[in-house]
Amino acid sequence: AEQFGRKEWIAAAIEAASEGCIDNVRFERLARRLRVTKGIFYWHFKDRNALLQALLEAWQAMQTTTVIDKVEAIGGQPREILANVIAHIGDMNVGLEVALRQWAATDDEVYKIIVRIDETRISHLQSIIARAGIPVERARERAMLLYYAFIGEAAFGRPIAPEDRATRMQGIQEMIFSWP
Repeated sequence: AEQFGRKEWIAAAIEAASEGCIDNVRFERLARRLRVTKGIFYWHFKDRNALLQALLEAWQAMQTTTVIDKVEAIGGQPREILANVIAHIGDMNVGLEVALRQWAATDDEVYKIIVRIDETRISHLQSIIARAGIPVERARERAMLLYYAFIGEAAFGRPIAPEDRATRMQGIQEMIFSWP
């Protein structure tokens, strides 16, 4: 039982949500997935809501904060930085993005978190594009276009190979920097 800590429960919750929806995140199901007794769940979490909160925090860290930190640490010219962001977009857990957005449609607190994360992501894209000399308002519009393309593709509901997603995002990147 000691080998199953918070990290394993959160990883199992992410995997379960990614396979369909947040309703898949039930400690009984996760215990079966992890092949442990469900009582072990309570060693790590007060209740399901505590696990869901941990899942949201992990999502923010792995699909927003870590990506921003990594691409900014690598640095480079705006096109290079945006290319690095796009490479990370290709690696994102699209199923989790969709599941969390579906959940946000029925939970005001989750909705507020999603809005905050969306704004963080869009603002980061905007700052990269603006560094290329594009006026701030136009940079915002272009950042939103890129972001909405990713979210729209995620919501499309069909499996998309990460390399195909990356190719499309690179095409959008070219448009972003070539428009007047």
